[in-house]
This record gives sequence, C-alpha cells and structure tokens, in this order.
Amino acid sequence: MFLQLFRRVRKVVMRASKLRLGGYVARRVNKRKEIYYLHYPNDLTDLKRKLLPGDVLLVEGETGVSDWIKVFSSHTWSHCALFVGDQSRIASTKPKEHVEMKPNLVEAIMGRGIILGNIAKYEDCNLRICRPRNLTRNEREAVIQFALSKVGLPYDLENVLQFMSLPFDEFLSPTEDIGDSSNAKYTCSSLIAAAFRQVGLDVLGYYDKETKKIAPYHFSQIQPKDFDLSPYFDIIKIQPAAYRKTTSLFNGLFTRKKSA
Repeated sequence: MFLQLFRRVRKVVMRASKLRLGGYVARRVNKRKEIYYLHYPNDLTDLKRKLLPGDVLLVEGETGVSDWIKVFSSHTWSHCALFVGDQSRIASTKPKEHVEMKPNLVEAIMGRGIILGNIAKYEDCNLRICRPRNLTRNEREAVIQFALSKVGLPYDLENVLQFMSLPFDEFLSPTEDIGDSSNAKYTCSSLIAAAFRQVGLDVLGYYDKETKKIAPYHFSQIQPKDFDLSPYFDIIKIQPAAYRKTTSLFNGLFTRKKSA
C-alpha cells in the first residue's frame, strides 16, 4: 500500500517538474530567429484564393522552438493550422486573448493555447497546403466546427515533451494516447487530426506485420509532417509570387495570334 502511494506521488512530482522545465525551455526558445530562409515570397491574395475551408496549412516556423521540433521529427514542417475561412462573426464569442484580427485559421500554439489566428502572420514563412480527399461539404464543416469548439483550450505541452522520447521508447504502441489529450489539451497537429477523426478520416497509419493490417496512429501521435506523408491528403504547392508572370492584354493577344 505504501509502495503504491509512493510511486503515485513520485509520478505526480516528476510530471510537475517535467512540465515546469518544459515550460521554461518553451519560453526561452519560442522567439523569432534573427535569420530565416524564405525560399520564395508568398502572395497572400493568391494563397487565400487557393485555400478551401478544411484545408491544412503546413508551416516551416520561424521560431527557435520550430527548429527544436524539426530536429526531433526529422522533417521540414514544424507547425500546422486548419483553414476555416472568415470567422469574424464567431470571433466575438471567443475569449479575446485567443482571437487575432480577421481570423481565418484555427491553430494550437505553444504558450497561447488554441486560437483563432490570421494567415497573414505566415506570409514570410515557407508554406504548403494539404487538402483532404473525398470529403463532402458537410464533413468539412463538421471538421471545422470541432476545431472551432476547442478555441480557448490549453496547449498540450506534455505531448511535446513525451514526443521527444518516442524514438527511444520501443514499447510504446502507435495507437497509444500520449500527452494530456484526456484533459482536452492539444498540439497543433493532434487538434487537426482529432477533428478529421470526427468524420472517419485518420491522417496516417502504420503496417502491423503481425496482423498484416494497416492501423491508424492515435491522433495524439500525429505530427505536422504526417499531413504531407498521408495518402488521404493532396499536396497543393503554392506558386511563388516572384515566379508569377504578369501578362498584359497586348502580350496575350500577340501570343495567341502568333500561335495561330
């Protein structure tokens, strides 16, 4: 009896210590880097024209914590957000500290929680669009409503800390819940993965050699890169603004006449 109580207390103390340490590290590294390499300039107008409500926006972040995540995930994408279209009307019903001006994204951000964000802040970041396949308009709307209902909830920092130990944990099942999602906490990717699970879409699976079946990863184990890897999402690459050719009416007519 005493031994069980001791183990329980030790677990609570270690968890609290880990979260305090993780919070300190997050505050230290969650700052914009002085040098960020943008491959091509983005055209926000064109980007918004391409995006559909329910699309996932992948972001190569420009903060220190983004590099931290990229190292442990071995991939470029360090953040993801769900495009939900103009949500100006619903913004007034959410806590002000969790709403940005002219919101059109739902995203979970370390240190802020789940917010209604604005895509404009990612104009100077490398981006990619992932579009879910074969979803009806009603299913997309269900995904969006699930995400919107979570605005104001806290970020799942414990998930990130546990995620860093995953490569060294040989006994953790891919279907096992990690972090603190049982207390309604999410990371950027677990939030969106949980939203798509509401309509029966699992982002990514793994092949179980014993059962010879494909089983889905638990939504809490989904990372931003998994939307890129998923066979259930189409990759919509964004045309760089610098490479978009402006064609005048005169040039267009001349080109058509020449080809004729």
